[in-house]
Amino acid sequence: MAHTYLKRLIFCSIFSSFLLQVNAQILPDTVFYERLYYLCKVWGHAKYYHPEIARGNIDWDTELVNMLEEVRRADSDEAFNEQVFNLLQKAGPVTRGIVSRPEVPDSLNNNLDLDWIKNPIFSPQVQMRLDSILQGFGVRRNVYVDEAWPGGAPTFTNDNKFFTSDIAYPEEAQRILAVFRYWNIIHYFFPYKYIMDQHWDSTLVQFIPPIVEASNTEAYHLAFKEFTTYINDSHAFFSSPPFRSWDGQYYTPFEIRYIEGETVVTKVLGGTRDIKVGDVIREIDGREIKALRERLRKYTHGSNEVIIQRNINSLLMWGNAGTFSVKIENEEGTQMLSFDRNSENFSRLNTDNSPRWREEVAPNGTRIGVVDMGRLEVDQIPNLFRDFSDTDAIIFDIRSYPQGTLWTLVNYLFADPINIANFTVPDITFPGRLRWSLERIGQGSSNPYSGRIAILFDERTQSQAEYTVMGLEQFPGALKIGSTTAAADGNVANIFLPGNIVTVATFLGTYYPDFTPTQRIGIIPDMEVHPTIEGIRAGRDEVMEAAIQALDGTLTSTTGPVQQMKLQVFPNPGIDVLRYSLPKWEIQGAYELSVFDVKGGRYLKKIGVGNVGEIAISSLPAGVYILKAQSERQVATQKFLKF
Repeated sequence: MAHTYLKRLIFCSIFSSFLLQVNAQILPDTVFYERLYYLCKVWGHAKYYHPEIARGNIDWDTELVNMLEEVRRADSDEAFNEQVFNLLQKAGPVTRGIVSRPEVPDSLNNNLDLDWIKNPIFSPQVQMRLDSILQGFGVRRNVYVDEAWPGGAPTFTNDNKFFTSDIAYPEEAQRILAVFRYWNIIHYFFPYKYIMDQHWDSTLVQFIPPIVEASNTEAYHLAFKEFTTYINDSHAFFSSPPFRSWDGQYYTPFEIRYIEGETVVTKVLGGTRDIKVGDVIREIDGREIKALRERLRKYTHGSNEVIIQRNINSLLMWGNAGTFSVKIENEEGTQMLSFDRNSENFSRLNTDNSPRWREEVAPNGTRIGVVDMGRLEVDQIPNLFRDFSDTDAIIFDIRSYPQGTLWTLVNYLFADPINIANFTVPDITFPGRLRWSLERIGQGSSNPYSGRIAILFDERTQSQAEYTVMGLEQFPGALKIGSTTAAADGNVANIFLPGNIVTVATFLGTYYPDFTPTQRIGIIPDMEVHPTIEGIRAGRDEVMEAAIQALDGTLTSTTGPVQQMKLQVFPNPGIDVLRYSLPKWEIQGAYELSVFDVKGGRYLKKIGVGNVGEIAISSLPAGVYILKAQSERQVATQKFLKF
């Protein structure tokens, strides 16, 4: 795909708007920023494809840092090209790789667009050198990238030049290096680049100026934190001493969740007076809560809107030590209260001495085992199934982060190994290339559990928790109950940046066995159940209640369990028209057919009749979508990719 014209248009619009607002003396900076955009690509291209750099024979970070002042002073395109050519010359001549390169289909190529090499900003001499690096590339290891395990997800531990310095506010050249390192790691190795909200090139254009211009430590770290949110990944954690100081390292004596569009207290530390579960927060330290949430939003990472709101909650609860004020609202009206953040509240709030599993007897006599998956340990699993051997059903509550128990649980639930997922694995010997890997787990059991199971999840279900759901939901008749998960599934790796910054991203693409994606979409429940403010105030766990009632056959709500199945869609990926079939649909008249994006926004809606049909998708932007067919008592869904 050619994006050259688009990129030039982006620069013209962005940098021209700068020129309209500032005097002529700022012109060199706007030119400098454009040159940095292209230099970032040149530097990354050589870093990952030049054999001498890949072997570690050239200190590529230092070479960049040392040349940047000359790039800023370059008073013409010719002078800029001279600097770029000199940089490439320092890497040495290119010898063709011994191992031939495999063909890479577009769907597995993160480095698909190479038209930038032909951009007229580069001289013919520079273009030839860039092309020679590409043509001479052969599959090889690279000192900047390693594997978490043989054939597994990449790691970047060795790519850490200038990271360990005690300087929190690095000089301009090192700040630019930080941008280049982060952007190129994501560009070549992030398996979900194709479903970002904003083109990654545009994000580079957007964040070069604020990071270069950052006038102090806090400005640099906050600008970079915002930069990392643009990968739309719930794993995009960010840590640095200045950021921790800004965010605060002390916790409130209560916890909150974003429920029904409100900031609601869901847990209160014992001995805390005046505030109670179900109270709605209206202000913190005199700042209106909705305005405060909006102010924090740009520093908040997340794969979808639900997770962004969840992570805003975290920013609200952490803060500086000492007293803070809160205005709360409940049935009795509003009240202004004061509390203290301290270093003990977080651990005390998360202390839980309740049983890791228990048995419930439902009204109809159904015996149901309930498992707290966040606290169940691997060595406890034999005792768990001994206790639950005669139960009618088990509820696996995964509204938390599990303790690596899935790989043992499957040996008690399934007669045979299961194909749990397909992965797209970044190839460290061919930067920019992804490859498919099928994952099977378990050994099977001659006497698997014979009851039913239900699986509970919500926005707290992330990564390994989502992967655990993917495994358990293959149990025959498994019922998934809850709401949107964190939609970040796959192994992570740390990225080390100047200024003592560590940030994280997902570097293993995770898909269902039928190749439908999970990232940014999450796990789709069979029964969508959300907590309510009314239920929280009454001390009810409405999601657990729905699960028990569904397994017991006593659920009477019209929004209760419906027959759940998957649509069959083709072609997938699609371009113009998506055809679908509902082979098991019990036709009961018309049904609603909708197309949603990964953030829950509805793009298309029509009425369907019969078991087969089609829906036009040519007007949709490229991306991942969900096709949903729903009648009063039946629902069918399928994810698809639009090219």
